Amino acid sequence: MKRPNIILIITDQQRYETIAALGYPHVNTPNLDRLANEGVTFSQCHVTSPSCGPSRASLFTGHFPHNFGALKNNDA
Repeated sequence: MKRPNIILIITDQQRYETIAALGYPHVNTPNLDRLANEGVTFSQCHVTSPSCGPSRASLFTGHFPHNFGALKNNDA
């Protein structure tokens, strides 16, 4: 079976209402708009941690932050 080509692009500290293609034209985001229009966007996303470091680590490892001890930013 042929695997799909998937590229996951994550911008740092960007809220949903800062992308024109998602219905917020007060921001000029032409490159993100093009990606959103030609790809997939998620309108119901949830994170495992309100802090960015543990949330990213959870995404990359597939484990909850409390399972690997990263409960806040700058945890090892």
